[in-house]
Amino acid sequence: MKASTAPRVRFPLAHLAVEVVSEPGNTPFFALIACEALRAVDRKPIFSGPVPSDMAAQLRALADHLEGVSA
Repeated sequence: MKASTAPRVRFPLAHLAVEVVSEPGNTPFFALIACEALRAVDRKPIFSGPVPSDMAAQLRALADHLEGVSA
């Protein structure tokens, strides 16, 4: 998969963003991005890697926890 041509979807997450790059037949990848950084040079991915099979369940657990502690 060529990163420059693969479809990307960005999801806001507070002061960050999660960007998912996926293409049929290839492993999806995600990147955690500091999208609100003041300097453009600091808006590059902080971390990136393949999407593990249990990531959706982990994110649901986080969302459930946050709903429980939010006012």
